[in-house]
Amino acid sequence: MHSQVPGTLAGGAVDVKRAAELYAQGWTLSQIGAELDVRSNVVHDHLRRAGVTMRPVGAPTHPASTQEILDLRDQGLTWTEVAERVGMTVSGAWSRYRKARPPKPSRLGRWQQVFAEALDQNLAIGVRAAVIDHLGRAPTRAELNAARRAAHSFASTGRARVLYVTGADPDDASGDRSYLVLAKPNVIMTDIRLRGLGVAGSHAAGRNTPHNHAQAVRNLRRSLRNAAGGARLIQADGLDNKSAAELAARLADTLSELHRLEKRLIRRLNRQAEHRPGMSPDSVDAGHSIVIN
Repeated sequence: MHSQVPGTLAGGAVDVKRAAELYAQGWTLSQIGAELDVRSNVVHDHLRRAGVTMRPVGAPTHPASTQEILDLRDQGLTWTEVAERVGMTVSGAWSRYRKARPPKPSRLGRWQQVFAEALDQNLAIGVRAAVIDHLGRAPTRAELNAARRAAHSFASTGRARVLYVTGADPDDASGDRSYLVLAKPNVIMTDIRLRGLGVAGSHAAGRNTPHNHAQAVRNLRRSLRNAAGGARLIQADGLDNKSAAELAARLADTLSELHRLEKRLIRRLNRQAEHRPGMSPDSVDAGHSIVIN
């Protein structure tokens, strides 16, 4: 005779030993409850209290081999044919296939590919400038909107950061506008401002055209003003050694670029002075040297 254990929940007494035997044979709680005329939750409660290890909740795994599903699909069979061969539903066979072979990452779109290639060569790129560089002309509104959407989508993959950088408006020298910029993930805002990379039409991100040269000059002037203003706010004695060393190294790198530019500008002005009576090279050097305060 099987032992009877009074049930503490509604449903009457439960033959725990019989329930455990049936459970070990693979019966479900619902089947055992129907057999013993009690609710399934009562069966579960008594088995658990008796120390029976409970199976995970959910449908049992179909015995079909996942490898067989993969092989059949690789042979060109349709999902209906695969499901019939392994004795599963179409959705079940497809789900098993997808778990074993997740879909490949989607390929980059047209503009995303353009941005990826540009960022391989530059620290940061102006989205509009990259579009102009790719097309060889000014983009239409539709093209520019598509590129901007692609820039945000590209950034969502973790391959870039989206930044909005203030620069001079090419149509209004006295106005400002914000440029959509894609930067490498480890780039900080200061990098872009000091190097003049963060705006459309910069040499690093756009075509080498007179219009873009003028735009780059305006943006460099603005970046220099911002850098000078920021420098006045920094108290060197208040920096720790690490911060001071990093800032000094970054300034040395930036200033070397600026001094090279200064020399090129002076040489250009000197050449111009040689062809203009009354203007001496010395006056050009004295009047146009770049001074960083």
